[in-house]
Amino acid sequence: MNRNCIIFSNENLYQIIMILIFKSRAFPFFIYAWSSVSRWAKVSSVNRLISTLVDICLLRAGPQQLPLSFSLLTLCLIAYMALNIVLARLTLPFIDPMLFALIDVALLLGFVWFLLSFKGFYSRFNQTAMAFAGSGVIMGLVAWALLSWQASFVGANTAVTLPALLLLFHLIWNLAVISSIVRYAISISLMWARGVALAYFFFYMIIIRLITVAFA
Repeated sequence: MNRNCIIFSNENLYQIIMILIFKSRAFPFFIYAWSSVSRWAKVSSVNRLISTLVDICLLRAGPQQLPLSFSLLTLCLIAYMALNIVLARLTLPFIDPMLFALIDVALLLGFVWFLLSFKGFYSRFNQTAMAFAGSGVIMGLVAWALLSWQASFVGANTAVTLPALLLLFHLIWNLAVISSIVRYAISISLMWARGVALAYFFFYMIIIRLITVAFA
C-alpha cells in the first residue's frame, strides 16, 4: 500500500481523535479511565503512547515501539471497553453493551495470547495487546463517526453511498492495521500476517453472529 497517499499528520489526526472523544457519549468513560490510571502513568507517557498508536494506525510503527507498561495497557483496555459500549449501543441495541464489551475484550486478549503462543513470544503480550486495544480505540472512533454519519441519512432521500464506501475503506484499513501488528508481533511475512488477520476477522464475525442470535 502506498503510504504517500496519507495526508494526515500525527498532530492533525490527534486533534480529530480528541474532537471525536469529547463529542461522543464515551467521554465520561475516557475521563474515568484517565483519572484511574494517572496515578501510575505520567501524562508525557500517555502522550507518547497516543503518538505511537497513531503511527501504528498509519502503518508507520509496530507494537515493539510501545512502552512495556502495565498501567498503559490498562488504560488502553479501559478506553477500548468504553468505546465498545458506545458502539454496541449504536449498532447492537438488543445486546447488553457491557456484556458485549467484556466479550470483545476477552476475545482480543485471547487472540493475542493464542497468537503469541505459536512461537512462545509471551514476553510480547503486553505490547501486542496494547497495540491491538489502542489501535482499536482509534479505529473505533473513526467507525463511530462514520456510523453516526450514516445513521443521520435514515429516512432521508439522500443516498448513503459516501459513508458506506468510507466504512468499507475503514474495514480494509483496519485489516491492514491488524496485519501489521501481527507481522511484527510474531515476526512473520506480511502475506501470512494478512491471512491471520482475515482468519481473526471471520472468527470474530462468527462470534458476534452467535451472540446476536442468542440475544435476538
